[in-house]
Amino acid sequence: MYKHSRPLIVTLFSLILCACHDETLLSHLTQQQANQVLSVLQRNNIVAQKDGSFKEGYTVTVNKSEDTAALSIINQYQLPWAAEVQIAQAFPTNSMVASPGSEQARVLSLQEQRLEQSLRMISQVANVSVNVSYLPFNDDTTYQKPETHVGVLITYEGHIDDDLFISQVKSLIKNSFNDVRYDNISVVLFPAPKIQYAPPTQLSTPISVLWTSIIFGLVLCLAFAAGYILYKFKFQSPENKQKTLIQEDEEPIEL
Repeated sequence: MYKHSRPLIVTLFSLILCACHDETLLSHLTQQQANQVLSVLQRNNIVAQKDGSFKEGYTVTVNKSEDTAALSIINQYQLPWAAEVQIAQAFPTNSMVASPGSEQARVLSLQEQRLEQSLRMISQVANVSVNVSYLPFNDDTTYQKPETHVGVLITYEGHIDDDLFISQVKSLIKNSFNDVRYDNISVVLFPAPKIQYAPPTQLSTPISVLWTSIIFGLVLCLAFAAGYILYKFKFQSPENKQKTLIQEDEEPIEL
């Protein structure tokens, strides 16, 4: 019977291989970004792999069965994070001298990014955004400089003490600026949304109904063919049955 069941085994094995292939989650990443993505995914029990090179960029792949949860995590953490900006990159030596207002705006933008990078080091922080009030572009020397305000929006995971957490974040922000009052720092906390582990249920469409009918028909044909072969083998004469067994034993098995 091995001769007749071999095509069915090959078909089932092919279906299993098709269902287990990996899917590309993110591509063209730096090594640091790829490592950050792997760390976040593995922290949430998602198995992921990193492939690529420094020149061509890195790709992160996950199993197809976990792509929904992986995409949910990517969206929740807003991955990949922007590369860390260094002072030398923000103010290259060969750049043209900008106006004082432009230079100050660039400094504030750099401070925002560095504060976001610092706050992401906290294990409970899923995502963070820091916004510093920019001074209006006014060349009037008699113009009174307004106070600087800082707003921080944080989405967090797990359980935290809101009052203690906000106080610690405010202290970090206060000590990062020279002219920011403690009362001018606002920290808003939101719980991170739950990770979606299963894809949404889709309504049946004419195409899906057609494919379902085709697959169902193929299964019926395979079942009918298998039943017919068993019937023929069971009710054939003992002499023919013995000949069939001898032929199958003598036939070499293809690996």
